[in-house]
Amino acid sequence: MSYDTTAPFPSWPVRPTPPAPPTGRRRPPVWLIVAGGLVVVALIIGLVIWAPWNPSPVAPAAVQVRSPTATTAVVSWSKPKGGATPDRFLILRDGKQVGIAPAADTSWTDTGLAPGSKHQYAVETASGGAQSSPSTVKPVVTTLTPAPVGLAVTGKTWTTLRFRWVPSPKGPAPDHYTIFNGTDPVDTVPGSVTSYDVARLQPGQGYQYSVAARWGAAVSDPSTVLNATTTAAPLSGSVPVHINTMAVPGGGASLSVGDKWDDTWRFTPTCTTTSCTMSASAEFAPKGFAPKPFTVKLTGSGGSYQGSTTAQITHCGSANVKNTITLNITANKGAVSNGGWTAWTGKWVLGAPYMQPDSTHYCPSQSWTFAVTGTHS
Repeated sequence: MSYDTTAPFPSWPVRPTPPAPPTGRRRPPVWLIVAGGLVVVALIIGLVIWAPWNPSPVAPAAVQVRSPTATTAVVSWSKPKGGATPDRFLILRDGKQVGIAPAADTSWTDTGLAPGSKHQYAVETASGGAQSSPSTVKPVVTTLTPAPVGLAVTGKTWTTLRFRWVPSPKGPAPDHYTIFNGTDPVDTVPGSVTSYDVARLQPGQGYQYSVAARWGAAVSDPSTVLNATTTAAPLSGSVPVHINTMAVPGGGASLSVGDKWDDTWRFTPTCTTTSCTMSASAEFAPKGFAPKPFTVKLTGSGGSYQGSTTAQITHCGSANVKNTITLNITANKGAVSNGGWTAWTGKWVLGAPYMQPDSTHYCPSQSWTFAVTGTHS
């Protein structure tokens, strides 16, 4: 008995014979189609799974900027909430990137700026190869223009003042300094100069000076005002005095020891940088005598002045006598304030030469000594 093994069993489904492929083309194997299908599915699944774990970077918030010095600006921000984890921050000045800060930092210092310059800042978050848009807050800052500090008087005379200052530690040396007397600018000096001399001032007068720094067109506010006073003349104006007779010549003298009187003398100082002289316009005016004026020029320094002159004070018979007057005055200890005297003592000697007004009369040489004191504000 024999069988046809190529014939299908009656219960097997008959698979139709596929049509032959067109000439010149090959059908890809079935497993490749299936495998291709799996790859497509895998890619789709990958996109669905990966997207939630790779968000875009978010810009920092609360961006602020301040200028602690004339050449720096400090930019600060808050770390962004949400978005990709930052690995650095990018700092923009006036729209251009100028710095990078690590992800752990929330501030960055910009350096090398010009004093008085104006800038706008923004910050971006960077993560991997992606970065956020600039922060929505873009603060603007103008760098400092700090005024000089430490104004102080370093020297003075009756007619001059010298003062100095120090450049602010918050800025570089300026191009120039402007000197102000009160609110009026009086001079400009180079930025390398830190002292100034003022001349042709009045003795004992107060002045106010300040200094401003300038970098190009940027100018600081004036410094703290310096109140300075020139050295005062020892005595000036109307000065009350007290005179006490200390010694008189014998025979015919009209004054006695102990005779006293008060008067007012006027002192007119003439001061320069190196000296200060005084003219004392005074008078001989004891009680019962007609006042006899005289003017004596006094020279000296510090606490002692002296001078002499001649004037007609006494008589010899009917003849006027050309008297000599010598005056020495000295400030009391502790009674000198900025060169001015508040209490002083002096010795005034009035001398008369030998005279013979006619053939029968003569007057011997003689002198009177007076103590002179003054106390005033």
